[in-house]
Amino acid sequence: VLQHLPDALPVGLPSALLERRPDMRQAELKLREANAKVGVAYTDLFPKISLTGNLGAESEELGDLLKSPAWFLAGDLLQPLFAMGKNNAKARYEQEVYSYQKSVIGAFKEVNDAIVTIHMAKDIRRSQEKLEAASRKYVQLAELQYINGVTNYIDVLDAQRGYLDAQISLNNAVLDELLSVVYLYKALGGGYQVQ
Repeated sequence: VLQHLPDALPVGLPSALLERRPDMRQAELKLREANAKVGVAYTDLFPKISLTGNLGAESEELGDLLKSPAWFLAGDLLQPLFAMGKNNAKARYEQEVYSYQKSVIGAFKEVNDAIVTIHMAKDIRRSQEKLEAASRKYVQLAELQYINGVTNYIDVLDAQRGYLDAQISLNNAVLDELLSVVYLYKALGGGYQVQ
């Protein structure tokens, strides 16, 4: 069965897709629990950015977040710091904020890696398709040359071997592309359909 993959990822995938990941839900629940123990008003710390830009490539916002997550952390750094050890609930809250931020950055990195991998896999598949087509034409040419007595049958066999190698490489490239899409679905927490 042939698998059809879209040529590009949808533009403007929202970061909210990551919030449904089990690890993100768990980190948020732990943060809310620690937040409730401290009695501080809960604020949503999850960055609201676009994951994909033009042609389904990574967005500038995602690249900026991964290059320098300081803007994401800045809001928390500007809040009054709690004295570690003076109040266990406050110390636990700070620890959960850090753990949450670490989980969020990790999730965004996984998505970024998956998007980059998809684009690389698509490029490799396209080049393998061209190689496979060229190898097929070379087999046809070698067969014509053999029929007309220009070459011997060893050349035809060599062309057929090259064509088989190109077909195998193309199949492996398609497999890699399909696996990269599966990795993106996993990184997004189940696909990129907004629920």
